[in-house]
Amino acid sequence: MRIEKLNADQKKETIAIARSALKPLSEEAQTAEKAIEAFFESHIDRYEIIGAFEEDRLTGFAAYDPERFMIVFTAVLPEKQRRGTGRQMIEFIRDEAAGRHMSRLNVNAPQDVSLFFEACGFEKDGQPVDAGETKILPMEYLLGREYIGKTVTVIVDRPYGSFHPHNPDVLYPLNYGFIDENTDEDAEFHDAYIYGPEEPLESFKGTVIGMICHKDGPSRFIVGRIGEQFDPKDVMETVAFEEQYYDTRFIWKNLMH
Repeated sequence: MRIEKLNADQKKETIAIARSALKPLSEEAQTAEKAIEAFFESHIDRYEIIGAFEEDRLTGFAAYDPERFMIVFTAVLPEKQRRGTGRQMIEFIRDEAAGRHMSRLNVNAPQDVSLFFEACGFEKDGQPVDAGETKILPMEYLLGREYIGKTVTVIVDRPYGSFHPHNPDVLYPLNYGFIDENTDEDAEFHDAYIYGPEEPLESFKGTVIGMICHKDGPSRFIVGRIGEQFDPKDVMETVAFEEQYYDTRFIWKNLMH
């Protein structure tokens, strides 16, 4: 199986797959599903669409908004379901989002397929919403969680005690920079706070103790001394000089599950 982005002609084939995948639904859901299908047909050119191919046959597809990385539609031919096709397509989109330095993937999942997205690592991001004869569950996949607990090196470009570049009345109460991954010269860097040392540094090797997820932007990481305990409340107060202006969610090393 191969996963790749579809061209304009290939996109037209996805309508037939969507219809085929929707056929087994109960009669009560037909009205809502027809509305979803009509919406997809009329908006198909807005989305990036990837397809799953077995040899040269298109067996499934997933459509997403390439700016917000919101997954809007997934479908796999009935006879090709439960073979990992859907999961591989989600992983493809996840890697695309990570390459764009996004902080999350989102999907408004019909409740009857929410377990599939949960198995792919998505979490609930709100309460179910009525949508005709079905319910829609907002879900999100937080990117970057794999860094938590890892040892990394941070290159400092805003040292402890330096002036904030956009607010000269504020001094940095900790070192700030980016994680040096040394893996791909074209890779984008992840911003990181260095918690603990109270002196200007050029670089720092430590453990990722937390991640700050921004609702509408890239995540930032918090790196501390290897093996040293930390107080999440104190960390949050230390980075509040900057993070107070954002809609954030903190994920901590010792609270991972």
